[in-house]
Amino acid sequence: MKSLIIYAHPWDGSFNRFVLETVKTKILNKGHTIDVIDLNKDNFNPVMTSNDLAVFAKGKYADSLAENYADRLVDADELVLIFPIWWYGEPAILKGFYDKVFLKNKVYKDNPDKSISGLLKSNQATIITTGNIDKTIFTYLGDPIKNVLANGILKTVGIESVKWIHCPTVHLDDSRKSFLAEIDKHFK
Repeated sequence: MKSLIIYAHPWDGSFNRFVLETVKTKILNKGHTIDVIDLNKDNFNPVMTSNDLAVFAKGKYADSLAENYADRLVDADELVLIFPIWWYGEPAILKGFYDKVFLKNKVYKDNPDKSISGLLKSNQATIITTGNIDKTIFTYLGDPIKNVLANGILKTVGIESVKWIHCPTVHLDDSRKSFLAEIDKHFK
């Protein structure tokens, strides 16, 4: 099984980096192979440019890195996203990843009945987030991680089974320990 991890945090000294390394170890211990897309290390440009838009409707890529990411996404059996919650959502670099990588006829297709079908072979994803708010606060805001990312974006590309693991108070040791225990249980 091939696991693709999409990682979106710019600082190597962050708790998110520790989480990435922990998850990689857990997945390798299961005998899976790992591919990591580190958006910041790759200097991915999340901005949709005029060149991107000129070929977007044709399902083509102006950005060769975005096309490379799409190929790796299509090839994955499992998707793992690791990122911090900033201003109640994902970092801009991750939003730009969806905008530029998730193109028609590559990760989804339009059907004759005007519906959309996902083209990814992976049917499962794990969203791993850290922040300083708990999931209850998200419900007051329309639950953007659950409703937009898990039930919107990921389902559109064919991923039906999504697990969200969140560290609500990343600065507290007890919260980190509980969070890491949940990750450990999930990846056993």
